[in-house]
Amino acid sequence: MDELSAVIVPLQFGEAMYEALRRLKALNKQYAPVRVDEELALPIYSETASLHSIEIPYRIEKVMFEHSPPSLNPHQQLKEVIQGFIPKGMEHILELIPTKWERLDDLILFPKEAFTQPVWDGIIQEKNDFFEQIAHVLQGRRVGRQQPIANDTIRSSQMELLLGDSGWVEVKDNGLFYGFDACKVMYSSGNVTERHRMGSLNVEGEVIVDAFAGIGYYSLPLLVHGKAIHVHACELNPESVKALNWAAEKNDVLKSITIYEGDNQSTLPQLRGIADRVLLGLLPSSEAAWKPAISTLKEQGGSLHIHMNVEEEHIEKWVEDTIKTCLTYAESEDRDWHCTDQHLEKVKWYAPRVRHVVLDVSFASSNSAS
Repeated sequence: MDELSAVIVPLQFGEAMYEALRRLKALNKQYAPVRVDEELALPIYSETASLHSIEIPYRIEKVMFEHSPPSLNPHQQLKEVIQGFIPKGMEHILELIPTKWERLDDLILFPKEAFTQPVWDGIIQEKNDFFEQIAHVLQGRRVGRQQPIANDTIRSSQMELLLGDSGWVEVKDNGLFYGFDACKVMYSSGNVTERHRMGSLNVEGEVIVDAFAGIGYYSLPLLVHGKAIHVHACELNPESVKALNWAAEKNDVLKSITIYEGDNQSTLPQLRGIADRVLLGLLPSSEAAWKPAISTLKEQGGSLHIHMNVEEEHIEKWVEDTIKTCLTYAESEDRDWHCTDQHLEKVKWYAPRVRHVVLDVSFASSNSAS
């Protein structure tokens, strides 16, 4: 059970108050109303400024609520609410309703093709609360539509906000808080297994260099769960830098992270010889940063986590070539290294026949003890 703000009314006003709160988007439908003697407690969101227009007598108190049992599955609920907007004879467009979406905080994020067919234009323009009703039935407050990632050096998000004033969202994953503007920063929920894997590594006392830090996908788990002593985070996108600063403070590791804003071709050379481990988490390829990343490893060696999109049938050859290339770069830095360990993680399918993979590879000085 959870303690929430509640509007409390006499039982005879319960139905009218429920409907009024629903219209004002103040009713928290994730929780079930509670009867207390001859009164009804209705769960509301913490924002109550809109309630002044309600003429029914009520008071606001804190009440313990249980989560509402699911009535209909969300796909059926979405279909029912949209069906109410569709004129007779146009029921065939129900087949165009999106069958999947993503939730980020209270933002419902639909795929890029959702509601873009010309048949939706008139319906959306005529019914000015179209997206408000969709948000309400899916228990959100905002609605967005994904767009292709921008073809720029920072792979900017181009999410289109359909309902709401801000794209800032805050999400919690594996005990960590991330915050970012979804209109400006890309967030990949599909990388959750890799984020958790990074958090499971024992890196206590290590110094980490994150060559493509983003909002802290991988470096924050290494700091908080892995107990790394410090992270040096390189990031080009100023919006991601803001988000990373926010998350570092929120997760209480601000003193353990140094952020270098700008192109890592310029920032990585500042970090020569300090790292036990380097993260290379850029897709589709991180290869441009391999050489400067290797220069940041300590002279005795260290570990790399190399992200890449690779065709399934070429993965084995790619692993072999990547290790050879890294050893060549190390030799150019006058480091006599050999590969001591490797592991390949297949994170997800990126496209047909193309995998997002991560190669973990460790190097050590050839004259060091085994």
